[in-house]
Amino acid sequence: MTSADMVGYAATVVGTSMMMPQVVRSWRTQQMRDVAWGMITLFLLNCLLWLAYGLMIAAPPMVVANSIGFLISLALLGLKIRFRRN
Repeated sequence: MTSADMVGYAATVVGTSMMMPQVVRSWRTQQMRDVAWGMITLFLLNCLLWLAYGLMIAAPPMVVANSIGFLISLALLGLKIRFRRN
């Protein structure tokens, strides 16, 4: 593993972890009214585009990070839909 790979994987951990506090908080409070639809949509699109790019250039850290990020964005979308009335 190269030093560039290590930096890439460290960025993966930080980048994918940044939305987890929102997921946990939303699950616990069962409220998503302060989370904008636009933010969720842009986060989802961002992860999807970076994932596609990572696959095209064969960059494993980018693929891992954005695969996880995409799943987290889907979780946020699901919570927003589930708790839309709260």
